[in-house]
Amino acid sequence: MAAAMDQPVRLAKTILRIEALATAGWTVLAAGCVLAAALLLPTSAAVPVCLVLAAGAITPVWRFHRIVPPASSTLPVDGGAQSELNLIVRQISSALGVPTPSGVELSPDCDAWLEPRVGGPVLVIGTPFLWWLRVSELRGLLAPVIAGLEAAHDPAVVRARRVVRRLDVAEHHGCAPWPRGMVAQVAELCRGRAEGMERLIAAQASQRARIVEPAGRVYAHEQVGLVAAGWDRLLTRLARPAWEAGYAPDSLNAALVSALVELGERDRVGVGLADRLSERPACDLLDEPGAMDRAVSAVVPLVYAEPVERRPLGWERYTAVVAEPALRRAAAAAPDHPLIAKTRDLLQLPTPTGVGGGGHEAGDGELPAGLRAVLQCGLVDLGHAQFALDWLDGVILRDRAGLTVPVDELVHALVDSADFSSLRDWLSYASRL
Repeated sequence: MAAAMDQPVRLAKTILRIEALATAGWTVLAAGCVLAAALLLPTSAAVPVCLVLAAGAITPVWRFHRIVPPASSTLPVDGGAQSELNLIVRQISSALGVPTPSGVELSPDCDAWLEPRVGGPVLVIGTPFLWWLRVSELRGLLAPVIAGLEAAHDPAVVRARRVVRRLDVAEHHGCAPWPRGMVAQVAELCRGRAEGMERLIAAQASQRARIVEPAGRVYAHEQVGLVAAGWDRLLTRLARPAWEAGYAPDSLNAALVSALVELGERDRVGVGLADRLSERPACDLLDEPGAMDRAVSAVVPLVYAEPVERRPLGWERYTAVVAEPALRRAAAAAPDHPLIAKTRDLLQLPTPTGVGGGGHEAGDGELPAGLRAVLQCGLVDLGHAQFALDWLDGVILRDRAGLTVPVDELVHALVDSADFSSLRDWLSYASRL
């Protein structure tokens, strides 16, 4: 396999030459300025000017090589080297004939990759995959990633990747006194070669990994898009409102599993779902999946939202602590509109007074949101429904028979055609339960 690494290594060396030429060009320019100052200025003035110019030449080079790209937010695998997950990683590495990662860590991202560290590259696994994939699928998914360890230990590739990461940081944050335009140009030259290098490495790793769980790899790739979509929906509809309220819901990965199972059953994409779920989930390879889920869930808002600590929140308290207070605030601040006023009258609700109490005109999109909040809170206050949690749709209402209240249909009928007959019919139905 050493011959297969020739092309990626050549591109890596090209990146290093570009960096060396850019540094040399800057050094020659600075040396020319120092020489000109020494020749054109009096000795008393030339010495301090030359020192300043020399410092200006050395400082950005020194600062550039001191750049440490930010590390991903990860957690080490519980159980350390003796965990079953680490054992499987070592088995895959042995089967592929590549070095073993220096460690295995977990991330809330829907991805798996090798991250460089001082002691060698570590394997980072996204927990959404770990919780949803079966063991054989996880092995198939990780095989091409682990196969990339050969490249991750090549000195030229390691140095080239480090240069590209530093250039990304320097381009974004600056590296004075280097002009940003110069940094951007060098970064673009290196980035193009780096993309080609990574494509070659990925293709070679994929080819090499074919011997490990070929069927599991196919099944895993079928699930990747589903996992990413489910994770995004869970974070958007349930986690983000909690983060904005100062809470961090725990067991997000277990919630993802519930959401994907529900999606499979609801949208008829779960052919063979029961058989698949009967297989061992990959999260069982952890010593304490529940504890790890809670630990990762605490990290999720630091990755996907502003880095502020939030209070842990169990799902059983979600509606009472997050959803209902937000809906009641929205209902109290609903715009002054005839549809909302008539809805309040029909539900026998008082018009709120005080801050945000129905004292403004409805803006675009504000009427449906305000009407929805008024309707939901009103139905709960009448005793016809209660707040409930749906893993796919977020906070919903369930009637006294346990069925989902068709809030969307009721709101659409009101907003689109000012039709109150659907709401009256539903209230009549609810009163008979």
